[in-house]
Amino acid sequence: MQGTGIATNGKYIRIVNKPGWKNNSKGNPERLEKPDSAIFAYASGFHGKFADITEDHSIAVDIKIIPKRSTVEIDGVGLRVADDTGGGIKIYHIDNFLGPGKAVVKAWLKGGVNGTNRHVKFLGADK
Repeated sequence: MQGTGIATNGKYIRIVNKPGWKNNSKGNPERLEKPDSAIFAYASGFHGKFADITEDHSIAVDIKIIPKRSTVEIDGVGLRVADDTGGGIKIYHIDNFLGPGKAVVKAWLKGGVNGTNRHVKFLGADK
């Protein structure tokens, strides 16, 4: 969990402090450097860097490529809004928010979109 997740009691939970991430061999954040120092709190929903994120609507982007809150159309996926960013989102990488908890696992296993190259059409930035 890098942002907001679902606790075992079904409530949304997020990391309050930033204890630091240990990177994997590709240089992307993989796990907490010091997990014992992490502080968690319940949250009212999923919050991205720029707006609340919603399933099949929100994407995380590199804002040097796609400005925050911009709308794009992804081939085979549909319209999406740049509501978030992240440490592993570099240059032409986009994370499509598929949903929380078990929903994301089901969507990932279904395949078809994840880990593929797609054409992205920029439709404009939020004003």
